[in-house]
Amino acid sequence: MIPPEQFASLVSEASDDQLAEGFAANRDLILSEIFNRMPDQFDPSKAEGVQAVVEWEITERPGGGADRWQLAIRDGTCTCVAGGEADPDVTFTVGPVDFVKMIAGAESGPKLFVFGKLKIRGNLMLAARVQGFFRMPGATSAGA
Repeated sequence: MIPPEQFASLVSEASDDQLAEGFAANRDLILSEIFNRMPDQFDPSKAEGVQAVVEWEITERPGGGADRWQLAIRDGTCTCVAGGEADPDVTFTVGPVDFVKMIAGAESGPKLFVFGKLKIRGNLMLAARVQGFFRMPGATSAGA
């Protein structure tokens, strides 16, 4: 798969229709690449003392339903599993195009939340911190 920075650049340059088309053709591959790389993007110094399970539900699965992925953040580590049986501390529910844009840094989680495109259940204080636990390949250091 392509490097995270190149992925972020491609996402930021693509239209929503192009992203939807690419996601429809390669959904499982895109999701597995994103989630399997999250532990590599994890910054343990930003999550000191955090013991949590963060669940992502990516909606609009062909045939209905959603893909579920769980990130377990414990003792300065992050592990990821498709599905997962743990009781999540916070669950994010989002459509595939908005998810890809958010992960690539082309759209902000708070903006998606305010406009109803990102739904959050569970610990809202944790939810507000989650993005900061990960290095964002598309984010710039300006203003940060």
